[in-house]
Formats: sequence, C-alpha cells, structure tokens
Amino acid sequence: MWWRVWPVIPIGMALARKKKYNLRYEGEENCPGEGPLIIVANHQTKVDVFAVGLAIKRTMMRSRLIPWGKLEIGQGKEGALGWLLWHYLGTIPIDRESSEEMEKAVRMSLEHLRQGHLVFIHPEGTRFPYGELGPFKYGVANLARAAPAPILPVGIWRRRSDHGIQVRIGKPFFMPPRRAGLELLSEAEAAAEERLAHQVELLKRWGDRIPRDRRGMRMFASMVDSVVKRASSQQIRFDHFCRLAEREDNEFLRDRVLELLPSDFRKVDSSEHGASRV
Repeated sequence: MWWRVWPVIPIGMALARKKKYNLRYEGEENCPGEGPLIIVANHQTKVDVFAVGLAIKRTMMRSRLIPWGKLEIGQGKEGALGWLLWHYLGTIPIDRESSEEMEKAVRMSLEHLRQGHLVFIHPEGTRFPYGELGPFKYGVANLARAAPAPILPVGIWRRRSDHGIQVRIGKPFFMPPRRAGLELLSEAEAAAEERLAHQVELLKRWGDRIPRDRRGMRMFASMVDSVVKRASSQQIRFDHFCRLAEREDNEFLRDRVLELLPSDFRKVDSSEHGASRV
C-alpha cells in the first residue's frame, strides 16, 4: 500500500460527491491492480488528475501515481488543489518554455515505470472546451514507444445534464509495430538503436500475453528496467532513444481516447480553437 494515498481517498470521495464535482466513473475494472502503467487522458478540468485517481483508487493503493505537470501548478498558479497534489503526490515537472523538456520527461517517466509506478499524462498539454479533443504532443508517443508498459486510455468530460465530472476508463493496450526505420546521423548509432527498438517491440508483443495480475505487472516493470539498462549498455544517446515515435503515433493515441468520449466530441487543431483557460 502506498502510504500517501490512504488518508487522502476518504477526503477525496467526500469532495467528489459535492454538487460542484458530482464525480461518476466507469470502467475501473479495466485498470490493472498495480503499475507500471502509462495513463493517457484528455484534459477538461482543473481536477482531472484527482478525478482519475479516485476512479482507480484500488490501483493507487498499491502503486504511486506520478503526473506530468507544468511548473505553474507547483507555483500555485492553478489553484490550491493543484499545488497540494504537486507537492504531496509528486510530479514530473514540465517547463513549457524549454526545448529539452520532452527528453527529461521521458527519462523521469522510465525511472518511475521501472519502479512500478503509474505515469499520468495529459498529451494535449492544456485544457480544451467540452466537445473538443486537442492535438497530442510528441512526448507521450515517444514514451509509449520507449517503454514496454501498458497504456491505459481515459476519457474525461463534464456531463451536460448536471455539469458533473465523468471519467471513463478504457482497456490497456500497446502501440502497434513501427512502420519505418530510425533516421539518425550516425550509421553505428542507427544500427544500435534499431536493435533496441526491435527488442522493445518484441517485449510489447510478448506483453500482450502477460496477464494483468500482480505477477504480470511486476514483469512489465522488469521489462522497462531491462530496456533502460540495455540502452545504457549499448551506449545509445538518450535523446535519440526518446525520439522513437512516428508521425501517426499521436493520432493513434488520440483515437484511443476519443473512443471513450461522448459522440459529440471531435478532434481539433490548436489553430482551429484556442485552448480553454476556464
């Protein structure tokens, strides 16, 4: 049991029943009993991480939840609840002004996954209004390619009937096989990284047959650990290792989340509509 969770859950459940949130969730049986997991969800409210955490509280009692979060949350600029979650639960910080954040985030995420933690990501990077699913950023796709850990899709929205928060949890999946070879400057680096990428793909295919019970999830954590160690032993530059995603991968992930949202949701581009700040 993760000691930081058990005193928070009763408080969270009491808050979730308030009219302001009126949290409901479905599909919690799809979430394995423990990590490692990459949780990918759309972003609709300031309390999305909190809402999903309550929906998968059974898993959180065994595995630590680590969200990606922008630095402004830790500075208290997104409200007291966000600040509390940042400092109490722990966060993988994202500085949106830095061009090196993706590599750092993937590196930290792999470290948490190899420990059996739950890495929570909003790939849109910011909130979008009801009915809109924004473009996904490449960080999540690169992590999904680099880590042989199951991906858990989650859809979040405010119900039109009572404006309460709805969470729908989908079934875990892996990325499909890569289509193209890796494009790198060095021929030697390309060969080493191609071998590692192939090893990751093999582990994922094998992972489809692993049960999502306690023993199976610990095997996934060991698989992530072996990939990180192989990358180090083969002297593969980590910035290259963090760029395994293909152009289609973001749309593949976005479609998995869109399937969980109401039928009136649609995919939008950033240029089509500004992200909501309310």
